[in-house]
Amino acid sequence: GNTNLGSQVGILYGVNNFGAALGCLLTGFFLIATFGVLQTVLGAALVNLFIGVSAIRLYQESGGTRLLGLRLPRLVLPSFEWTAEQKLWMAVSFACGFTALAYEVLWTRFLVFSISSTVYSFSMMLGVFLFGIMLGSFLVIPVFRSGFNLRMVLICLQAGMGLYVIGSLYAMESLLSAPWNSYNLEHPAMTFGRYFKDSAALMLLPTIALGMSFPILIKMISGGHEQVGRATGQIYGANTLGAIFGSLAAGFLFLPGLGTQQSLLLVATVNLILALLLFRTGPFSTLGLRKVFTVLGAGFILILNVTLPSDLLDRFFMRDSGGQRNIGKLLYFDEGLTDTVAVFEDNYGILDPDAKRLITNGISMSAVNLIATRYMKLFAHVPILLLDNPEDVLVVCFGTGQTTGAAAIHPGVKSVDSVDLSESVVRAGQVFAAHNHDVLNNKKVNIILQDGRNHLLTTRKMYDVITSEPPPPRTAFTVNLYTQEYYEMARKRLKPGGIMAQWIPMHSQGEKEVLMHFKTFLSVFPHAMAWMSVADEILIIGSVQPIAIDIEKLKERFADPVVHRFMEDIHIPDVYSFLSTIWLLEDQLNALAGQQPVITDNRPIIEFYLDLGRVIGISGKEKLVFNRTPFEEVADRITGLSYDDREKLKIRYDAMDLYQRGVMYGNREQLLESLALGGDSGVIRYNLQAGTRQVSALIEEVNQDPSNLVALLNLGHAYYQVAEY
Repeated sequence: GNTNLGSQVGILYGVNNFGAALGCLLTGFFLIATFGVLQTVLGAALVNLFIGVSAIRLYQESGGTRLLGLRLPRLVLPSFEWTAEQKLWMAVSFACGFTALAYEVLWTRFLVFSISSTVYSFSMMLGVFLFGIMLGSFLVIPVFRSGFNLRMVLICLQAGMGLYVIGSLYAMESLLSAPWNSYNLEHPAMTFGRYFKDSAALMLLPTIALGMSFPILIKMISGGHEQVGRATGQIYGANTLGAIFGSLAAGFLFLPGLGTQQSLLLVATVNLILALLLFRTGPFSTLGLRKVFTVLGAGFILILNVTLPSDLLDRFFMRDSGGQRNIGKLLYFDEGLTDTVAVFEDNYGILDPDAKRLITNGISMSAVNLIATRYMKLFAHVPILLLDNPEDVLVVCFGTGQTTGAAAIHPGVKSVDSVDLSESVVRAGQVFAAHNHDVLNNKKVNIILQDGRNHLLTTRKMYDVITSEPPPPRTAFTVNLYTQEYYEMARKRLKPGGIMAQWIPMHSQGEKEVLMHFKTFLSVFPHAMAWMSVADEILIIGSVQPIAIDIEKLKERFADPVVHRFMEDIHIPDVYSFLSTIWLLEDQLNALAGQQPVITDNRPIIEFYLDLGRVIGISGKEKLVFNRTPFEEVADRITGLSYDDREKLKIRYDAMDLYQRGVMYGNREQLLESLALGGDSGVIRYNLQAGTRQVSALIEEVNQDPSNLVALLNLGHAYYQVAEY
């Protein structure tokens, strides 16, 4: 009957959202990782089919006899004749849907600064959102049974939601945990508990209010159980339409136009105005008194908007997985369509005073310092220098622009297409102009704001070189730039003999994942080699044809004054230093990859890393460092290598081996031995915290003020580190 209508709707809506939350969590934490994307979708379709068949069977058992004679009803446009009361409740439902999805978009921006951006954190965010709606649906049942004025309950829910969201702006740092590295799943239960705690602190109370509102609206518009079907359709339709507009407005208008704080304030204001509207149009007291309270309420909302400090979230956004950042060192900040981007001066002190860091959604994505600059620029230099007359280069992921800029400085290169989804990241490239060769003003460079895979799918252009340096593989939705299908797309866009270059980090994923990358890359590019110019960063290059290394051609290319100058900037002064960074050839790559599974779109194994454990440790790094290709095999791959060349390269090759081991173990003696052998002195001294620039700056400080004890102490430490006593 009508007395139980609201409770029945609440139970039905609650059970529905419980299923949604459970489905979300099961899919994110278990189903795709275990069965694959396609199999999970097919499983869901089978469940739908089972429900449909079960419904037919229930109909038959309840006495239904017209099953075989069922026909689809004639298609007619529905009647849109609604009463003023119905229009009001549909408008309220639209506003509820609008604010709900707008909040979800905005809350996600906050949560990635606390619980990072992984498939598990996003699954938990959505799961908690749906869980809150489920709780609200069940909690509203006692409200129906108690006989409360439902309009007044709705007013309290809307006002409470708006006030809670505005209040959360004042307490965001208290509500959400400090940023941390959630790529390392050493303690999964603790990690997922933290995901839930942070998501619940921000979203649970408002989503409970949202969950309570929906059944109330159906009860208000239906008037009785006879019209419950039509009422549910009206409320659900309006709510869904509002949700569509809310998500679009928050993502494409509010965030880039107003920023996160003002966007949240705007959406919360909608809740408060909605509460005021419901009060003004309700049957409370006299019309005159309602007008007075409406004016007072409007004034209160205006005061909230005018007096809210504009810098409430400044400290919250000035942090990443490394901790709280000093706002005084902020060089760039932008809240864009896809991300929140910041650039800070890095705290390298006199060792590297120009060091900077690019932070995207609270995650340190890239940097400018000697180590990062060296390997990023080699992503372009290695394949370009190995090829004869490369003209067209594609760089997937712009980052700090250093790879793009390095590609563009080569005289023979005619065009460099650089693809990135984030306009904010590209604009930040201006901050790194001194390090990326002012790439944004280089006429050779074409910036394309698009997903890398979509560009490969839609372009007809062929490239000599394609480089790819996506975010770390455990970052959510990044895996599609590490799969077999992605490499196959890249292969189709390579000219004959063209080279694909891919970044494989050793610092944000496990040992098995690194080996899976080898297996996947080799499945598409059987002729491959891995280069390690610095510790913990692997550059793997591959082609469908054997990659030729001709030392005489390399010497000619290094002799170009432009190339020579920029290679010296990253402490690669000659071909021997360049070739000494070769680490693994095909035999070693295949042996390490072994029987590891291939990463595919359907089985994106590395994104679901729950069973893959913690990030790579010393034992995993030893496996990669110690299994280096013997020098003789590398030398045999290089044509035109004279006896003198061979001897010089052997010394550098051994020095690089000592360098990698020294950094891996933090062993000063091995680094000094590498330095004595004639290794890349700039890089080795940098790791010893005794860079040439640093020592020169300290000497100048001491000359200016011989009593400067801090400078004297630092200078003495630098000399000690490089054994210059």
